[in-house]
Amino acid sequence: MPDLSHLAALAVLVGLTCYAAAIDLRQMIIPDPVNLAIFVSGIAASVLIGVTDPVSALAGAVLGGGGLWLVQRAFRAYRGYDGLGLGDVKFAAAAGTWTGMEGLAFALVLASLSALLYLLARRLLDASFDARQPLPFGPFLGVGVVSVTGFAILTGASVAEIIDAWLWRFHGG
Repeated sequence: MPDLSHLAALAVLVGLTCYAAAIDLRQMIIPDPVNLAIFVSGIAASVLIGVTDPVSALAGAVLGGGGLWLVQRAFRAYRGYDGLGLGDVKFAAAAGTWTGMEGLAFALVLASLSALLYLLARRLLDASFDARQPLPFGPFLGVGVVSVTGFAILTGASVAEIIDAWLWRFHGG
C-alpha cells in the first residue's frame, strides 16, 4: 500500500493532467503554466519521494520533449502543416519527469493507442465523422502518464523495477 505522500503526488499529477486535458479539449492548447506545474511537480516527486530517479526524470523530460518535437517537425516537413502542437511537446517533456526515461515509451504507446481507439470508436459510431479533423492529443498523453505513474505508485515499485520485472518475466531478462 502506497504511503500518503505517494498518494498525494498521484493526486497532484491526476489533477494537473485533468486540468491540462480539459483546456486542450476546449481550446486545442495546453498553457505553459500548466506544463510548468506538471514539470516542477514531477521533479519534486522524484527528488522528495522517489517516484522515479531524478536523473531518469530529467532524461525523461529531454527524451519526451525532444522526441515529440522531432515527430512534430517531421510531420510538418512531410505534410506541410502541424499535426502536433508545441503544448503537446511540452506536456510530453513534463510527463517524462513523472515516468522517467524508462516509463516514457510505455506512456507514449498508451497515449497513441488510446487516441487510435478513440478515433476508431468515433468512426464506427458516426459514419460522417472526419478523422482528419484536429484532435487534441493532451488528454491521451494524460492517459499514458497517469497510467504508467499511477501503476508504479499503487504497486509500490518504481517504473524501472516494473519494466525490469516485465522484461525478466516475458523475455528472460
